Amino acid sequence: MPARLLVKEPHAVTDQPPDQLSEMRGEHPCWLDISDPRSEEFELAATELNLHPLAVEDAQNRHQRPKIDEYDDHYFIVVYALEEPSPDVINQVELSIFFKHNAIVTVHEGSLAALQKVEKRFRDGKIGSPGLLLHAILDTIVDTYFDILDGLGDRVELIEAMVIDGDPRDSHTSIRELFRLKRDLLAIRRVIAPERDVAAALVRGDIRDLREPGRRAYFQDLYDHIIRVTDEVDTFRDLVSNVVDAHLAAVSNRLNEVMKVLTSVATVLLILNVVTGFFGQNWDFIPYGSQGLFWLSMVVMIVGTVGAAWYFKRKGWL
Repeated sequence: MPARLLVKEPHAVTDQPPDQLSEMRGEHPCWLDISDPRSEEFELAATELNLHPLAVEDAQNRHQRPKIDEYDDHYFIVVYALEEPSPDVINQVELSIFFKHNAIVTVHEGSLAALQKVEKRFRDGKIGSPGLLLHAILDTIVDTYFDILDGLGDRVELIEAMVIDGDPRDSHTSIRELFRLKRDLLAIRRVIAPERDVAAALVRGDIRDLREPGRRAYFQDLYDHIIRVTDEVDTFRDLVSNVVDAHLAAVSNRLNEVMKVLTSVATVLLILNVVTGFFGQNWDFIPYGSQGLFWLSMVVMIVGTVGAAWYFKRKGWL
């Protein structure tokens, strides 16, 4: 279903038809979850709750920046959840939240694992008000960031080991993975930075219905978590940059070693070229039929070649 209405009644959380939102929220806290921003249920809810058209438009047109907007009698919040459907793949799922007295409307595309966890807690009676429900949604989303970062940390350590101790022939794979990591970290950083401002606004009490005694501590904890995520992302970005530098240094060192060996071999062969080139000159006074000069040239080539090879070996160039 594109929309589900959960109503917290005195003894249980019940499922109600989405068109009952206006009627039910007058007496009980309500949560309307919409998995299709362009569905008729969302249009109906926007009309019944008198949601601002600009906020509705932002919810329907995705790729909004994380933010919190205040309107006459409701607030509009945009955050991003991170999901990892498979290893090395991180998806960003945009979540729009309308917060109104005694009601919350969440709008997203498809299913969202974080909301499923919150729903279980809501049904178990562990969340008693829309303010706590808003905190639970945001806190669960931020907690998933830590799980994603743990996986990224493992990837960084694996690639670091490949760069330092791995086969040089795997360098192309390593550098590709490094730049993929940098891309993922940059994408997370772009989400986290503005969400920190959203959390700061909640801590300041910018939403009137959240100015209850003791409520600020919940959002302060949320803000602290976002700061921790930001610090971890920055740490990983620095670490990846260091690994990239180490990789480039290792590649440069291997190139220098190869060039040193090639130069040494070319120098050894140069001795042979000089001797054979000298005796191969087309001059009349060079006695071509002299057996002694033949053996002399052979001795010079052998001694010169062996001597040069021994010298380069002693210097560690071969």
